[in-house]
Amino acid sequence: MSFGDLFWVFFIITALQPMLHQRFLDASRQRLIARIERQRNSRLILLVHRQETMSLLGFPFFRFINIDDSEEVIRAIHMTDPQPG
Repeated sequence: MSFGDLFWVFFIITALQPMLHQRFLDASRQRLIARIERQRNSRLILLVHRQETMSLLGFPFFRFINIDDSEEVIRAIHMTDPQPG
């Protein structure tokens, strides 16, 4: 394997790592939500305010709660069937 090949392998792994980490975090969060819903026999609607740094190709960017996020939560509350599925 040449240096160029190693560079591209490193670049691809570096580019995919944040996405894979986020998918793992989302899956863990979904399992926890489902467990809480089963325990309480009710729906769980939540707004996750992530304060951790997220990055794309090593460049950090952040996600903050804005008015649209809170309106989506209110909309979800109104549209959710009160009986758990």
